Amino acid sequence: MSTNDWQTERMMSPKAYERAMEQLGLNQAQAGRWLGVSERTSRRYVAGEAEIPPAQVLLLRTYADLGLTPRVPPWKPGDN
Repeated sequence: MSTNDWQTERMMSPKAYERAMEQLGLNQAQAGRWLGVSERTSRRYVAGEAEIPPAQVLLLRTYADLGLTPRVPPWKPGDN
């Protein structure tokens, strides 16, 4: 393992984010709620306008690798 492998594992491209959402059966709004960000932020991840934080990348990859199903909190009025 090179010294940069750990950094690469904590990065995710917009396409990889889309693939992870698809694999987990999430749309952008659901992925945002599950990750604790707004739907707009989730859209920005897909568009490449915002970098996906390393903790979220690791969570997405772990769930996808293990075949786990995320428990998405329900949307409530006032949530953005």
